[in-house]
Amino acid sequence: MYLQYLIPFFLLEDTDIEKIIKSAKFYIDDLIGSIEEVRGEVTLWKQFWKSQLDKPKTAIEALTHASEFYPNIKELLKIICVIPVTTYTAERIFSSLRQTKTYLRSTIGEDRLNGLMLLNIHRDIKITPEEVIEEFNEKHPRKLQLQYM
Repeated sequence: MYLQYLIPFFLLEDTDIEKIIKSAKFYIDDLIGSIEEVRGEVTLWKQFWKSQLDKPKTAIEALTHASEFYPNIKELLKIICVIPVTTYTAERIFSSLRQTKTYLRSTIGEDRLNGLMLLNIHRDIKITPEEVIEEFNEKHPRKLQLQYM
């Protein structure tokens, strides 16, 4: 998909407009004008950003610059903003599963594996040992309290 070249930071002088047009044809039903109007807008868009020094680096920033002069570019930038870039989350989960469930932990239970997977994936959430001990103490009350930990 070559629509990312509508973002001015990636739009170079040698960028092939026809590749952008080919990608835009896939979304022709969502656009306001014909493919020839899109070709004209892309050409003008490229000329406009050629002389600018401060170019937007994201589609959302570029969307603020797409005025009523570029209605099809504006629609294409909106499409870029809502299309997921990758399936990174799903790939990360399967990669984490392989790392977490090694041959040493092949008999691990489903609840424990789910907990370990969540901890592995969401590493930005900090859990202190005190929180773990308190949670364990609440779920499994014992006559002997864990006072020295």
